[in-house]
Amino acid sequence: MRTMRAFNRRTARRQRGSVVITSVIALSLMVIVLVGVELGYMFFLKRELQKTADLAALSGAQALLPANCGNATAAAVANAAQNMPGLLTPMAAAELECGHWDPALRPAPLHFGTPDAGQIFNAVRVTLTRTAPLLLANLPGNQSFAISVEALAAKRAPWAALNIRSTLATVDSTRSALLNAVLGGLLGGSLELDAVGWNGLVNTNLKLLAYLDQLAIDLGIEAGKYDQVLGTDVSAGTLIQAMITVLQRDGGMAQAAVDALSLIKLAADASGAQPVLKLSELLGVQPGTNAAGLDLDLQLFQLVEGVIQVANGKNALVAAVPLAVPGVLNVTTNLRVVEPAQLSAVGNPALAKLAPDGPDRIYVRTAQIRALISIELPALNDMANVFNSVTSLVSPVTDLLNRMLSLDLSVIGDVLRCTIVCTENTTDIDILPPPMRLDINLDAGGGESRVTDFNCAADGKQLVTQTTTAAANLRIGKMGDTAALARSNAFASNAPPAATPVPIIDIGSLQCTRVLLGLIPVLCDEAHRKAFYGGGLEIKANTPLASISVPQTFQDPPELSQPPAYLAISTESIVESLRNTLNGLNLFSVIPPIGSASDGLLEIVSALNGVLRGLLDVLQQAVSTVLAPLLDPLVGTLLSDALGINLAQTEVGARLSCSQGAELVY
Repeated sequence: MRTMRAFNRRTARRQRGSVVITSVIALSLMVIVLVGVELGYMFFLKRELQKTADLAALSGAQALLPANCGNATAAAVANAAQNMPGLLTPMAAAELECGHWDPALRPAPLHFGTPDAGQIFNAVRVTLTRTAPLLLANLPGNQSFAISVEALAAKRAPWAALNIRSTLATVDSTRSALLNAVLGGLLGGSLELDAVGWNGLVNTNLKLLAYLDQLAIDLGIEAGKYDQVLGTDVSAGTLIQAMITVLQRDGGMAQAAVDALSLIKLAADASGAQPVLKLSELLGVQPGTNAAGLDLDLQLFQLVEGVIQVANGKNALVAAVPLAVPGVLNVTTNLRVVEPAQLSAVGNPALAKLAPDGPDRIYVRTAQIRALISIELPALNDMANVFNSVTSLVSPVTDLLNRMLSLDLSVIGDVLRCTIVCTENTTDIDILPPPMRLDINLDAGGGESRVTDFNCAADGKQLVTQTTTAAANLRIGKMGDTAALARSNAFASNAPPAATPVPIIDIGSLQCTRVLLGLIPVLCDEAHRKAFYGGGLEIKANTPLASISVPQTFQDPPELSQPPAYLAISTESIVESLRNTLNGLNLFSVIPPIGSASDGLLEIVSALNGVLRGLLDVLQQAVSTVLAPLLDPLVGTLLSDALGINLAQTEVGARLSCSQGAELVY
C-alpha cells in the first residue's frame, strides 16, 4: 500500500508538469496567432492605403492640366475619400504634389520633380502616412506604428506627327541625271546614281526610332537620350552611315537604297566643305518625346535630301545645274538652299496647342531655294528683229528731237560757214545696247504647316493645322556686270538680291560734224555720246507670288505607326502667274529724258513717252518669247522634279495617336 501511494504522488507531480508545459505552449501559440492577426491587419491596412494612394494618383493625373494643379488635387482628394479605410483620416490636399516626370532626364528612382522652365505638369505624386489603429490594443507590448505609402502616376500623352509630301514619286533616267547634278552640287561634289538607286531611296521608308537608336550608338550617347541625339553636332556622312546600318540590320529588299546611300556618303565625305549639322534642324521632335512618339516612318529620299539641304545651308556652296530650255541654248542655273526643309515633326499636340509657334510646336516646312540664271541676250537674235519696228515708230519723234537738239541752219548768222564745217547734235537710237545680259532670280519655297488644335473624343479624333502654300519672288534685271559677279552678289547672303534695270532702247544724243557741204562723210563723236538724252526703255521685274494660309482639319487621322493621311491646299500655278507677268506691260518702264529744259526737251517728253509706250507691244512679244520658256524647266523640272517642291500646292500628312488617361509609373 505504501508503495502504491508513493507511485500515485509521483504520477500526479508529472501530470501537473505536463499541464504547465501544455499551457505555456498554448499561450505562446495564442500570442503568435494574435501577433499574426495584428500584423496581418497592418499589412491589410497598408495594402488598402497603397490602393487608395494609387487610385488617387491616377485620378489626379487624369484631371491634371499643363500649368494648373487645382483640378488634379480636387479629383485626387475626392477619389481618396471613397477608397480610404474608415479607421484612417481622410487625405489632405497637402499630401499631393504635381510635377514633371521624365524617365530619360530626371534621376531614379522616381524620375520626378518640379517642372523646369518651359516644362509642364504631367504627373501626380501622392504620399500618405497614417498611424494604424491597433486591433488588439490590450495585448501586452502591442503598440501602434506609422504606415507610409507612395504612388506616382503620369498622364498619358497623345502624339501627333506632321510631314510635307515630296512631289517626286518616281525617277527616270532624265530625272536621275538632274538629281545627280543638283544634290551633288549642293554637297560640293558629284554623284553618279542611276534611276534604280534613286527609286530605291524614294520607295524605302526608315523607322525614326531605330534611326535615332543607331545614331545614339554611333555617337556614344546613352540609350533613350533622344533630345541629346537630335542636338549633337554631326557630319552629313555620319548621318547617312547610320541610315545604311539600320537598313542592313533590318534586311529586306533595301539593297538598292543601301548602294545609293553608300555613293552619297562617299560624295559627302569627299566634299571640300564638310560642315557639322544637327538632326534637330531637319526633324522637329518636341523636347522630352519618348519612344512611343518616335515610332513612325520617314521616306528615305526625303531624309537624305533634307540632310543635303541642311549641309548646303551651312557650307554656302552654289550648285551649277545645266537646264535645257526650248528654243534657247542650254543655260546654267545656279542654285543654293537659303533655308533647309523641316520634313517631319512629332510631339504632344496638347503642348503645341498652347503655343503653335513656341518651343513645343509641331511644325514642318519645305525648303527655301534661290536660283539664278544669267543669259547673254546677244545670242538671242530674235530680239534684234524688233529694230525695224522700233525705228519706224520712233521716227516722228526722231525728227522732232533732231529739230530741238540740233543746230537749225536757218538761224545761223553766217550760212556760208556751214559750207566749210558745221557741228550739230542729233539723236542716236541704240537697240539692245551692249553688254546685253539678263539675270533671272527666283526665290521660292517655304510652304509650311503647324498644329493648332486637336481632339481625342470618344466618338472620333481630329487634328487641326494651319497650312501655308509656298511663296515665290521672280526678279529680272542685272545683278552684276558679269555672270560671275551676278552669282557672287545673288548668293552673298540670304537677303533678297538687288536687280538694276536693263536698258532695251537708248535714245541718246550724238555730236556730229559736217564738212564741205557734206562732201566729206559726217564724223560723229561716239566717245562723248550722251546716253538716254532723249529717254529710253528698260526692262525690270520684281514679282512676288503671295502665299495663302488656311486651316485644315484631319478627321480620324491614322495612328503614328501607320502611313499618314494627306490634305492639300492649292493656289494659282506659279508658272502661269509668272508667265502672266511676262505677258503684262509692267515688265517695262520708260526712262525719262535727261536733257535740260533749255534744249527744249520738255516739249517732246509727252510725245516721246507716248511713242515709247507704243513700243511695248512690239517688245513684249520678243522678250516673253525669250523669258517664258525658262519658267517650265526652272519651276517644273528643277524645283519640282529635283527638289520635290510644289510651289502651287502644299500637301501635308498627319497622324494622331490618342493615348487617353494615366498610368502608374512608381
